[in-house]
Amino acid sequence: MYDDTRNDATYREGSRGIVPLDQLDDFKVAEGDPDVRGWDVVASDGTKVGEVEELLVDTAAMKVRYLAVERDTGWFDTNDEPAVLVPIGAARLDTDDDRVIVDSIASDGFRTMPAYRRDTGVTRDYETSLRSHYGSGAAGAATAGAAGASDSDSDSDSDFYSEEHYDDDRFYGARRNRTDLTGDEERITLSEEELTVGKREREAGAVEVEKHVETEHVRETVPVMREEVTVERRPVTDAHATDARFENDEIRIPLTEEEVVVDKRTVAKEELVVKKHQVEDHKTVEADLRKERAEVHREGDVHRAGETDRDNPLRGGRDLDGDGVR
Repeated sequence: MYDDTRNDATYREGSRGIVPLDQLDDFKVAEGDPDVRGWDVVASDGTKVGEVEELLVDTAAMKVRYLAVERDTGWFDTNDEPAVLVPIGAARLDTDDDRVIVDSIASDGFRTMPAYRRDTGVTRDYETSLRSHYGSGAAGAATAGAAGASDSDSDSDSDFYSEEHYDDDRFYGARRNRTDLTGDEERITLSEEELTVGKREREAGAVEVEKHVETEHVRETVPVMREEVTVERRPVTDAHATDARFENDEIRIPLTEEEVVVDKRTVAKEELVVKKHQVEDHKTVEADLRKERAEVHREGDVHRAGETDRDNPLRGGRDLDGDGVR
C-alpha cells in the first residue's frame, strides 16, 4: 500500500487510527498488489460467507491491516451490523477464482465475530476483542494489553501489529511479485499450499427404544373340588324305631364346589439400559496441493558461479541434472 500525492494534513489525520481506503484520496493499492474489493470470502469449511467490502489502512505504516467483510444474509442476525473485520495475515488469496480464503475461521465463527461499524471506527479495544477469534494465544493477548495502554505510541503499534495475522506477505504471497534488492541480489518468493485438517462434531444418527404391548393367550389347568351325593338304602334294624306312619317328608342337603377365579396383575420382569460410548475410526482425506517451483532460463553468455562453458555445453537446452537450471 502506498500513496503518491500524500499531504501532511492527510497523513496526520490518518495516523491516529485505522482508516478505510475509500476515505483516503491520496492512497491507493500498490502496483503489483491485487485490489480484492468485491472478491468473495470463503471460510475454512468452504462456505462463502460474504465479500470484501473495503480495505482498512494503517496510514502511519502505510499497510493494509484489515479486510472489511460484508457477510451474506443468513450468516448474521441483524441487518444493522453485517460487516466484520479479518486481519490481513489471517486470509490468503485464491487467485485462480478471485477469492479470499480464511483458513482459521469456519463459517459458524463468522456469526460470533464482533461487528464492524464505520461510524464508530476501529478502536484498540475492538482490535483486542477481535484477536481472540484468530487464536492469537496468551502472548498475543499480553501484547494486545500492553499496546492498548497507549494507542498513540508508535512503539506499541509496532508491537501490536508484529503478530503474524497482520503480516500482509502472508496474504499477498507470490501474487505481490515483489523483489527485495540488497546490492546486486534479487529475491522471489516461492509459495506452496499446506493441508490443514480439522474435525467438528455432527449428528450422525439416533437410537430410539420404545415398548409396546403384546397379547399372549395363556392356558393353565387348575384342580377344583366339588361335592357329590351318594344315596344308599339300608334296612331298619333298630327295635325301638316303632314310630312309623305315612307322611310326606323331604331332606335338603346343600352341595358345594370350587370355582376358578382369574385375576391379572402387572409385574416388572426386566429393564433395558441403553448406553453410548465413543469408538475411534480412521478416515483418509485427500486434496490436491499446489506448489510453486522456480526454473532458471539463461539467455546469452551467462554463467553460474564457478561454471565454465565446458561445464555447460548445452546451455539453454534441457535440464539434464535435475537442479532446475537449464
